[in-house]
Amino acid sequence: MTQRSRASLAIERLGRLVPPWLGGHLHRLPERLTFGLVGPFNGQQCRSAAVSAIFERIAFAAIIETGTFRAVTTRYLRTLSIAPLATIEINPRYHRYSRQRLAGQPNLFMFLGDSPAVLELLAADASWTTGPTFFYLDAHWLDNLPLVDELRIIRGGWRDFVAVIDDFKVDGDGGYRYDDYGPGKSLERGLLEVPELAGLHLFWPAARSSAETGMRQGWAVVASPGAMTDALYSLADLRDAGLLGSGQ
Repeated sequence: MTQRSRASLAIERLGRLVPPWLGGHLHRLPERLTFGLVGPFNGQQCRSAAVSAIFERIAFAAIIETGTFRAVTTRYLRTLSIAPLATIEINPRYHRYSRQRLAGQPNLFMFLGDSPAVLELLAADASWTTGPTFFYLDAHWLDNLPLVDELRIIRGGWRDFVAVIDDFKVDGDGGYRYDDYGPGKSLERGLLEVPELAGLHLFWPAARSSAETGMRQGWAVVASPGAMTDALYSLADLRDAGLLGSGQ
């Protein structure tokens, strides 16, 4: 477990002892407990630059984030586009804290609930599915690992999408950390090799972990075939990892 996970777990356990409204205020404390790391995407500047490059290449019609946490990345995503932005958080304390932090942000919609359930609702709403959509998937935590369900819903509900997955194992670069919660709960390529996701394209970060800043958490990009994948091919920030279901 990473330093971030240990600190967050300690705050989470403390938060369970108080009402959600007070827990929301308690989550201001970790701002001073991040080991000097600030900024979106775990303080990783190379990843921030890569995501910015993706937005420069693709005009997204909507942005959807799972796992609001303390809304640092949410606020960064808001600077990249004025498209409608939905962020989903299952923890009432994080949700309450983030509502305070995001107050006044334009065209932003906050949801409290389980990410697959909320994604199902958004998939049924044409206003969220009519154009290319950017997803940031960071709702995984200990016993809650909704990543594959999230991607199944996204694959079925959106024609054109790009999904950035946090805390993912980067093949070929062991310097990146990733989340491993035990058998069948490791965030790595094998987890995504299911029939429902076959044909989606996978990319790794091109930047070596040694060049990254912050927590150096691994990440991956999954894109729908066609226009989205074609747009990502030419980005120097990404490394082609081939198709899911291809046996690579």
